[in-house]
Amino acid sequence: MSFQFLPGQGFENEPRTELWIRRLTIGFCLIAIVLGAAEAWTSRFAMNTDGVQYLDNASAYFSGDFHRAVNSQWSPLYPWLIGAWFAAVRPSPYLEFPLVHLLNFLIYLLSLAGFLFFLKCVLERIPEEKRTPAIRVSVVLIACSSFLYCSLDFTNLAYVTPDLLVSLFAFLAAGLLLRIAAGTASASGYVALGAVLGLGYLAKTPFLVFGVLCLAIVAVLGSKRRAGHRARWCLVIAAFAAIAVPYVWVLSNAKGRLTAGDSGTSNIIWMVNHVPFYNWQGGPSDNGAPIHPTRRLSSNPAIFEFATPIGGTYPPWYDPIYWSQGAKIAFRPGDFARALLGQIQLYGYLVHHRQLPLVFALASLFLLSGDKGRILAGILKFWPVLLLGAMPFAMYALVHAEARYLAAFFVLLWTVLMAGLLVDLDARLDRRVLLSIVTVAAALMLVETLTATPPLPITRLHYEVAQRAQMLGLKRGDPVAIITGDFDYFWARIVGARVTMQVDFGDLSCPDCRKLQPQWEEAKQILAANGVVLVVSPCIPGVVDQPGWQQLGATGVYAYRLP
Repeated sequence: MSFQFLPGQGFENEPRTELWIRRLTIGFCLIAIVLGAAEAWTSRFAMNTDGVQYLDNASAYFSGDFHRAVNSQWSPLYPWLIGAWFAAVRPSPYLEFPLVHLLNFLIYLLSLAGFLFFLKCVLERIPEEKRTPAIRVSVVLIACSSFLYCSLDFTNLAYVTPDLLVSLFAFLAAGLLLRIAAGTASASGYVALGAVLGLGYLAKTPFLVFGVLCLAIVAVLGSKRRAGHRARWCLVIAAFAAIAVPYVWVLSNAKGRLTAGDSGTSNIIWMVNHVPFYNWQGGPSDNGAPIHPTRRLSSNPAIFEFATPIGGTYPPWYDPIYWSQGAKIAFRPGDFARALLGQIQLYGYLVHHRQLPLVFALASLFLLSGDKGRILAGILKFWPVLLLGAMPFAMYALVHAEARYLAAFFVLLWTVLMAGLLVDLDARLDRRVLLSIVTVAAALMLVETLTATPPLPITRLHYEVAQRAQMLGLKRGDPVAIITGDFDYFWARIVGARVTMQVDFGDLSCPDCRKLQPQWEEAKQILAANGVVLVVSPCIPGVVDQPGWQQLGATGVYAYRLP
């Protein structure tokens, strides 16, 4: 293997090295853009349950329905961007899903730019005498390969969620922290950090914790600096507060209590205590009871009604905090122990089964280094980013995490661990060995990126269901009911209908479905009495084979029109 920029092979001068690194970065950007565009295109008709709520929230904001728009579960920045995007483009309902994926792609490009800024700050942080071509290229290869994989697999562009925005603000915050640590940040850099932290909070509530951590880091960094640092630290706080506090005030007034968001508490109740997400009627006793639950109209089958007072396509998930108000966290040690074990297993899976080439590169270079103490000292030079990168893993450890929550923070950790390791790497290590290790790791990560995210089948199932439902006379604003099963309600957002009732026939694995016939007759009367005009169900034997049900084309989904 030949590395043409190595000393003695023609690229020993700085301009030629810069040119080579610039070409490497441009090549990475082209790969990132092409793969991101392909992912956005293949998933353009995809939707998820959270995505419907963000679309509904965007509609509420831009229709002026602020009473329903201000929501302590869903953070506002992503809906604001969706609403502004739709206001500019004015799409038909059938174009909303593809256009929100185009917006995701644009946000992905911004996160790519934020990553490049962070990478530049990491390279600047390496002491000039250690900033050899081999070290710089090694850091770039590891950082870029981790970004590609984590962004395209963990924060897949198919997800209509604000996680790519979180990645953008995490990269910007990390880069600005490094500049502050190096003493090269101007006053505007401090203001920019505060603004980034505030916008991060508006993108996703947990970023408020990251913001407080960054404020503490800046305070520590300034403890050994000149007196003027205190004034600059106040600039960070002021910029952060100027963005975050007004929304906290609006949200607290809307909810009648001081709150910066309820997603943390609710996730503990749902994911740790295992209280149901939807239609919770109370219990266990130490979790309390809902003050205003969805209204249970029948037990056999279970029928729930939730037409008022919450809006949205599916009210139980548009404002789950309202329906579960009165729930309490139950501090059962067993629940938290199981949650911790589950998260440790998840973290291990994400590293061992998905990012093993990066582990191989770091472990190999560490073992080849002579002085392990110097290696640790080099890594600690990047301690502000290490803390920021590790914070989500610690914060979610006792609650619940998903790969998309952690993507940007994996990139932060891999990048600074590699940079810190190389800062004080044994000078006797052959640079060809170094570059061979990181090149193999980066190539394997590229293979992981290409194979871990196979193209999604381009399906328009929900579009066909929406079209067939409209052919049955369903109109925008009509109340509909769904039957619990393996088919979601995304079609209702396309039509503009509202899911106001839900029927749950319980365990559908029972081979004897004759009991479902009288249950459906009872459910039909209750649904009709509450104004439902159409019932949509997946294929449930014993229900959809009764008179009046119609299969919606070749979708495998059925509908029943009520008089």
